Amino acid sequence: MTITEKNSNNFAIISLKGILNASSVSQLKSHIEQSPESQSLVINLEQVDFLDSSGLGALVGIARKKKAAGALFKLANLNERVKKVFELTNASTLFDIYDDVATAVV
Repeated sequence: MTITEKNSNNFAIISLKGILNASSVSQLKSHIEQSPESQSLVINLEQVDFLDSSGLGALVGIARKKKAAGALFKLANLNERVKKVFELTNASTLFDIYDDVATAVV
């Protein structure tokens, strides 16, 4: 998995490319741990080819940590493959989800 980061409107924007599963979750968590917990965060999922339960669980855990720290946590650009996982698991009710990053950082 490739992880890139930029900042906009006091949000860290993390874009993921590849597979978010049990093998890559630790890479995402390590990347996020380098930022302050109080930093609001948008994760761009547009180029995620596959998301399994481990990846979804990691997103839930990150969201909980951000909320506990008083930070915002948003997801953006869910492609059809990822959106299907969120729909099947009803996980879409757990997150603030936006169609694009520009809308998420407002």
